[in-house]
Amino acid sequence: TYGILLDCCINDKQMDKALEVFNSMRQQGCALNTVLYTTLIKGFARVEQVDRAMEVYQQMRSDDLHGVTPDVITFSILIKANCDAGRLDKALGLLEGMMELKLCPDEVIFNNLLAGCVQENNYTLAKRLYHNMVAGGIRPSSATFSVLIRMHVACKQFDEAVELVKTEPSARGVKPEPRLFLQLAQACLRDRQGRRAADVYKLMLEQAPPTAVMTGSLLGTCAKLNMLSTGVELLVLAAGARVCVDAHDAEGLREVAVRKKKDAYVDEITSAMAQLGLVVEGAGQA
Repeated sequence: TYGILLDCCINDKQMDKALEVFNSMRQQGCALNTVLYTTLIKGFARVEQVDRAMEVYQQMRSDDLHGVTPDVITFSILIKANCDAGRLDKALGLLEGMMELKLCPDEVIFNNLLAGCVQENNYTLAKRLYHNMVAGGIRPSSATFSVLIRMHVACKQFDEAVELVKTEPSARGVKPEPRLFLQLAQACLRDRQGRRAADVYKLMLEQAPPTAVMTGSLLGTCAKLNMLSTGVELLVLAAGARVCVDAHDAEGLREVAVRKKKDAYVDEITSAMAQLGLVVEGAGQA
């Protein structure tokens, strides 16, 4: 009954009442276990009351002698909450606590720690954590690589980011997802690094062919940022690889070239559209 009441309070985000129920359980001599403690911790984390979640954790550790110890789920919740709150030092302390209890952090925990490094622009720590992750036999995922891309981009380490998407997924036995290449290509464009964006798009065509929507988003960014030469190169690459491109996305790039009176670009775009068999009804001619 107490457990059900605790869940109801937490689901309603009434954490003061949830704590009252929990303390009543302690006073009544009810057997408290890891699940109950973790449930209360999760409730406080959900409402971003990280300090109170940590207080429950400390109370839980004081109950170790009674056979109540945090598990991987407990630590995962707390590490994420602290990383989200910009308290990377506390999260690293929790990681040490896991090691003391002989618990192995999983991929999700490392991903959250890496995300914490992104918040603090701690490139060196991120590299060390990733090294420890793979050295410990924990297989990264596309989510891991996505966070690492964010880290590299935040620190202007674009060459390393390109090398990451080029080699790391296959080296770790992970099938690269197109969204990783899209993420990096968009970041390159926002930094006005058209050459790198084109290189990433080439890798994308080789390893994880993009959807029409993905290519369209890149073409749209090129048009918006007035990076016509890069947009044209991407469209020509897409045509050469015979991947799907939405006719309206290609025409949008062409219209920008027409307005800018870039006849050479207009010709290249028109040729690429013809190669892809793209026709936009009612579109004007150069």
